[in-house]
Amino acid sequence: MTIEIIAHDHASELISLSSHYLEQNECENNLPIGLAYRLAEDPYYYGPELPLLLSILEKGKVVGVVVMTPPKRIVLSRVDTDIQAAVVHLVRYLRRIDVQIPGTVGPAGEAQAFADCWVEGMPDVSAKLSRQMRVFEARNVADLPLSPGKLRLADIDDHRLMTKWIVTFSEIMGESLNLEDARSHVEKRIKDQQLYVWDHDGPVSVAGVARRMRNGTTVGPVYTPPEHRGKGYATSCVLLLTKKLLSESYSFCSLYTDLANPTSNSIYMKIGYVPIGDALELDFSSIEKT
Repeated sequence: MTIEIIAHDHASELISLSSHYLEQNECENNLPIGLAYRLAEDPYYYGPELPLLLSILEKGKVVGVVVMTPPKRIVLSRVDTDIQAAVVHLVRYLRRIDVQIPGTVGPAGEAQAFADCWVEGMPDVSAKLSRQMRVFEARNVADLPLSPGKLRLADIDDHRLMTKWIVTFSEIMGESLNLEDARSHVEKRIKDQQLYVWDHDGPVSVAGVARRMRNGTTVGPVYTPPEHRGKGYATSCVLLLTKKLLSESYSFCSLYTDLANPTSNSIYMKIGYVPIGDALELDFSSIEKT
């Protein structure tokens, strides 16, 4: 087996070499694809450090992709070869360039194999499962009754409330997003028309459009504050947003769910989302010595 790791200086290079491979499973690979397209537009979109952009080749053929926007987790695509062998070569490469990896996210098999390989031989580092997820795809939506209210784009008047909601959502998801970063993030999403609210005498739920791809896009985050839950607002918001996106130029919408939240999984399936594959988030941390 001849495995080669190719580093790209710009996301456009990764797209040129590897987009065809990624788009063979476009929905499941929505995270690395979406990141690559966004980074091709602006290499600093996700932060002040340049991203890590790698293609994994076997005998000259692309079999995997890796994207990392420091200080976030390293993102893996599906790997279309012996996963263990590919991961061993990848880890060797990352060790050689001395890059800090805080964790990993990707298809379940690939993410677990990478985590196991990364901590092997590092007795002071452990891998901890952060979240088990499922990737869903919708190409049609069901005809469901809607809750009172309407779907609309978030505007600048929603900025303060959306910032509060995004900070809370990030805390729930175990992510650290300070208030200033959240303000900037929400302002950017509103400007780019990527945040939608379900409005019933004011915003009661929010859904975003996260990562646009060639043939599809990703819906997220989705959040409803506790005082507005149980009224179907999130269902109505995601349903009409998905319907809108599919009626435009997209063949499919994708989203991630947390398998620890069976309610959201059942809601999305009622809307018309079908499971495509499972994914894992794992974090690496130092083991405290006693």
